[in-house]
Order: sequence, then structure tokens, then C-alpha cells
Amino acid sequence: MGSSRKRIVVAAAAVAASLALAPAASASAPGPIKAGLARPTSTKTLKTGVSLTRFKVTVVDAGTRRTIKITKISWKIGNSHVQLNSAALGSYYSDDDSVRLNQIRSWATGAGLGGSLVAAINGDFFADSRHHSFAGVPSGLLVHARSVYSFGWGGPAVGYERAGGMIMGTPKARPVMLYLPGGHTATVGAFNALSAGGVAIHGDQVAAYVNTGATVTVPSGYLGFAMPSTVLRGSLRGVRNGYKFPTGSNLSETVAAFRFETKRTAVVKVSMPTSQPAACPSGSCPAGTTLTVPADGVVLLARTNTVAATGLAAKVAAGGSVSVLTDDPGWGSVTDTMGGKPQLVKNGIPVFSRPSYVDPWQWDEPHWRPAVVESNSGHGWLIVAGGSGGVGIHATTWAKMLVQMGAKNAMGFDNNSSTELYRPGFTPITAYGFERYIPTATYLTFH
Repeated sequence: MGSSRKRIVVAAAAVAASLALAPAASASAPGPIKAGLARPTSTKTLKTGVSLTRFKVTVVDAGTRRTIKITKISWKIGNSHVQLNSAALGSYYSDDDSVRLNQIRSWATGAGLGGSLVAAINGDFFADSRHHSFAGVPSGLLVHARSVYSFGWGGPAVGYERAGGMIMGTPKARPVMLYLPGGHTATVGAFNALSAGGVAIHGDQVAAYVNTGATVTVPSGYLGFAMPSTVLRGSLRGVRNGYKFPTGSNLSETVAAFRFETKRTAVVKVSMPTSQPAACPSGSCPAGTTLTVPADGVVLLARTNTVAATGLAAKVAAGGSVSVLTDDPGWGSVTDTMGGKPQLVKNGIPVFSRPSYVDPWQWDEPHWRPAVVESNSGHGWLIVAGGSGGVGIHATTWAKMLVQMGAKNAMGFDNNSSTELYRPGFTPITAYGFERYIPTATYLTFH
């Protein structure tokens, strides 16, 4: 987050101290918000079914009365014109999952979204990259368009679905597994090539060719298989090394296909059927065979005389199917994810104490706060809150405020000077009047 943030808090603390002298508000509503919630200062329709609402409320935060401004962009979840996505705001560096820092405004100018961009808020916490100057490594899982940019640590994250939907949990990106005879498994080592990240596929891996209509000639030392299933096309794409599978070759390898795993629900296995194309009636296509990637399937290549090739050959000879371990229930429709710290509201219950993985300074000081919210009324929100001159609120207070406003589930993102709500053509809403350079953002589009 940078040391500049701790210097900024000194000024904010001085303003907060002056507010502490003000008399406490009378309890006019349940929760920390004591006045101003019933009467927004302004309401505006941005797009059909998308609104902007501003509030100026009185909040009692840790015994202190504060004047806080809230800006909320709301849409009905299920609106087919609306889409939530995560964004890497700058160049991505795959060697350490870092992203070059940028301002949301600069990113929006060059993102090619045209007039579809409605708004954006800042994203996950981050740390400085040790390998690239002016770059940050997001703390949590970062996925955009089913491509993994940062694998994170398995903490809280929000998954974005089509039509403005969202799901919150603690997903991890885990390798997609193919189950073969004899208790063996295989992974996808590369897409549309025999290597990924400069590393060739291992004996317990396949190369998946997924571009419809592309021709693939099986090279020497490999077997080819035509699989009439699109299950592998929908897997998360990424490149990460260091995996070792005792049920495979038990060697360190690079994996290219991943799935969302939460470990809180039953696993999902999908059957991937085999085929016996005319070019190779046995189903195992030798070197020199040319295969065309079908619209309803993929072509797999595996090194001969290996766990993957032997297992697939046995399956195709029997006309059987291969079980593939895919996304956990509820996560198959997620296109993007953004890590957070923490999930502020879960099933209508606010967080009441600081999780161990949250920095005390972030939690125990009054900061400006952002969040993405699924409301009890079936709406989604992009929302930020804070007072003039950087005056903010404690994390627990923010969680309770969100519940008071009708939140069912809410994920918090980086706060204080990183907090920002951006709209094209308008001055960004920030804590201290300037836009910070950050690596990620969540954005809303209307099509």
C-alpha cells in the first residue's frame, strides 16, 4: 500500500479529533447511521435500470459523531444490459503476477470501452513488486475474462457473473484434473501449443487445442485425440509452475488450465466423451495424422508411452468418457474475480472483529471505504463512503452501515487513499482529492 498512506492518516486523525468534540447524535435509526439515510441529497438515472444516489449522513463511529458522504451506484441484478468486470489497470507481468500501476481515469481512456463504461471503483489491496518498478502484486485472486492474472492466497474474493451478478467466498484457482484408468490423473500443460511459459508438457499432461477450425498435425512422439466436448474451453487460463501430482508423473510441472475451488461444496466432475475419427478409427491418432478442431470439442495431444497417452488410449478404445474436475458449484458462471479484505457482510451479518489477515492500521483507523454489494432487494451496488478532508470510518462501522442500508453480502476493497469511485467525464470521488496509482479496479458497463 505504500508508506505515504500512513503519513496521510496524521492529517485525517487531526480532523477526526475535532469531530470527537461534537455532541453524539440521537438514535433515529438502527445502526451507526443516525440521520440522513431517509433523504438522499440527489438521485440520478445513469442508464436504464442504473442509478446514482448520494447521501450525507451522520454516523456514530466508535463513539464519535462524523459527517459522511455516501455515493452509491445501483442496478438490478439480472439486467442483461449490465456487466461487472475486474481490470488490471496496467501491463501484466506473469513472472510475479504484478500489474503496472495506473490511475483508473488513465486506464479508462485507453481501455476501448467507448460509451459503455458506467463507473469503476478501486480494487484489491496490493504490495510493491520486487521485480518490476512501479508495479503492484494484488493480494487476492484476480481473474479477468476467465484468465488468471494473480493467484492470490485463497482469501475472500467476489466473483462477477453476467448481467451484473456476483458471488462471494474464498475461491482458489486449482488445476483442472482429468481422471484416467488405474487411478491416474492428468492436467492441461498448454493451450494451442506443446509448451506454456517455455516449459514443454510432461507425461501426465495434455496440450489442448481449442480454436474451432484449426488443423493440428500430430507431431512425432505424440498421440492425438479428438474429444467432442467443450468443457476444457471454459476452464480458467493461466500459467503457473511448481505443481507435482503423485497420481501422475510426480514431477514438478507447469499447468495452464484451472478451476475455481472453494472446498465448501461437493466437487463437480463433468464427462468428456471420446471419439474415433475417420482419420484414426482406433481413436488414438499417430504422428502425421491431421485433425481439425471441431466446433463442439477439442483436440488433445499427449506424449507417447506416458500416463496421459496410455490412459486416454484406453478410454477411446473402449468408447468411454473421461471425467474432468471443474469449477465448484456456483462458480462456473463467474467470468472475473476481485480479491478483497475482508467480506464485510455475509448473509446479512456484518463483520464484528478484525480478521487476522487484515492489517490493524487498515482496520482500526477511520478511513474512506469502498465496497461492492449484493443487496437484499436483488440489486448490486458500487459504493464508497467518507467525509471531507479524508475523514473516514472504522471497518466494523462500515460493515454495519452497509447492513443498515440493506446489504445482504458485501466485499471491501483497498481503502483510505486508494478509495475511488470513477465516472467518465466527472471528477473522481476520492478521499484526499487526488487519484492514486493502483493495479486493479472493478468496473460496471452498460451495453
